[in-house]
Amino acid sequence: MTGVQMAVFDLDGTLLQHGALTGEAVRMLRTLRKNGVRVVIATGRHRGTVPLRLKSPRLVDYLICSNGALVAPAGGSPLQEKTLSGAELKALMDLGDRFGCRYSVNIGSTTFLSRQAPLQRPKTDWLSDTKKYFWRYYMYPLHTRTVEGWGDYLARPDAGAEKVICIPARAEEERTFRAQAEADGRFTVSGSNRMTEITVRGVSKGSALRFLAERLNVPQEAIAAFGNDDNDLSLRPYAGRFIVPRDASPAALAAADQVVESILAAALGLCISSEGKEAKRSW
Repeated sequence: MTGVQMAVFDLDGTLLQHGALTGEAVRMLRTLRKNGVRVVIATGRHRGTVPLRLKSPRLVDYLICSNGALVAPAGGSPLQEKTLSGAELKALMDLGDRFGCRYSVNIGSTTFLSRQAPLQRPKTDWLSDTKKYFWRYYMYPLHTRTVEGWGDYLARPDAGAEKVICIPARAEEERTFRAQAEADGRFTVSGSNRMTEITVRGVSKGSALRFLAERLNVPQEAIAAFGNDDNDLSLRPYAGRFIVPRDASPAALAAADQVVESILAAALGLCISSEGKEAKRSW
């Protein structure tokens, strides 16, 4: 693929390896930027749990966080924030309570958890790395605040959410819960591995990418998106190419334009000019 102006990367399972930003990944990002490619991070994480180096304007141009609820230049103030209101969050939790859901609420740089109804670890062996990342980053104490109960949180004047993770008590009810949340009309539903991710209606990684591409006047065919999970599928309609690793989720594999052994190597392939000459490298 030539003429790429923007490369969009999911984090966990895509750009990061076992939760870590490797030196090879840093060199790849520097090479892309040196060759005029804008680097965008598109993650389900809130801004607080994005690795510090990936929030630096020396390495990254823009951040899409909380599955598209926040768009910001690296190191800068948000360009767009779309959150669930307190009333919308209450409606979601009223629905989720019918399924025995436990929740985590992301907003700003904080994850809120309920002391009365702690989130339980999903019991599944599929995508075990995702479980590890979830507990390492979403539950990381520096970014976590505990409330006594969700009633207390909803009573706050600033109650709201960029993204909510919902886990029904019984795995077999997850599909029904997702369908009912979608049918409500106020929410966007995504996620996998027994972690249903909810944002406000119309908000996704894809909607944030569209906003950013229009703002920067970058055409669809000049965008390459890299992901590995169901919440990355919304990037596909707004990218000229959607690239996933071989261990991606079944839905991501089905939607991919290209399946690769190495995301880093595939991204470096974007630095080959239309004349077939290797572009400038920083390493």
